[in-house]
This record gives sequence, C-alpha cells and structure tokens, in this order.
Amino acid sequence: MKPKTSIVLAALLAAFVTGCNDSAGVSNPNIRHYQQSTINNANPRVRLVLGSEKLVGKIALVDARLGTAGALPRVEVSAQNLTDHRYTLEYMYTWEDQQGFGINDNPVWRRFVLGPREIKSLRSVGKSPDAYSVTLTVRLPDDIFIHQEQTPDKR
Repeated sequence: MKPKTSIVLAALLAAFVTGCNDSAGVSNPNIRHYQQSTINNANPRVRLVLGSEKLVGKIALVDARLGTAGALPRVEVSAQNLTDHRYTLEYMYTWEDQQGFGINDNPVWRRFVLGPREIKSLRSVGKSPDAYSVTLTVRLPDDIFIHQEQTPDKR
C-alpha cells in the first residue's frame, strides 16, 4: 500500500471512529444543559432561557446584573423586543444554591407586555442568602384565557 493511501485511510478511520462516539445522548454530570439557541449561559451564575424557538431573534434577554439586597442576592435582566410587534409574555425566576439545588421552589409565572422595540427590566431577589445562581425563563403564555381571546365565540 502506498504511504499516501495509508495516511488517507488512517485519517478516514479516525474520523469515522470519532464520529461514532457521539455522546449527545449520554448524561454528563458537568453539563447542566446542552447548548441551544434558546439558552444563554454567558454569565456563569445567570442562565437565560427563551421558552420557545419562535422567540429567537424577536426577543433578547441581555445585560444580566447580579447584586445584593442586604444579605439576599438580587438579579436584574433586560428583556428587549427586537421587532415592531407587541408581545404579551411571561417570565419566571428560579434560584439555586451553589450545589445546583432549587431554593424555595415555588416559582410563579409573571405576565408582562413588551411594545415594539421596548426594553423592560425583569427583577428578582433570592429568598435565601444561600441563593447563588438563577435561571430566568421567558415564554409565550399558553393558557385558556389567551385561547378564548384568539378564538371567535361559536354559539
């Protein structure tokens, strides 16, 4: 066998073996989530989640700021409407301790409206001094009231 052919075959074999060892379906305890267009974890203590692919490119979650309110941690994130349309959305903050366990897991969805090109600050204060990291999730509301408003009454 020629040396060039051997090198090409070795490279193809290595690429094939590496490609077959895809670990996408294997749980890795060091990874909290797999990178997606709906998740931004640029800040190691603040995870920003858009609850729908429909919001990508239309709503931006930016400028995550952490601070304290006395002994409690606080966070503020700006939600920005990138379009010329009005959006009714909901957001929820969930806090975790340094080990990643939820703190006071009684989150509540809060509704808000973003007008065209509007920026709003979404704030939260941790319920415990042990609160270390936080996840902000923004989603389109999905409830009976919204569906009733969008569907004409059939009587």
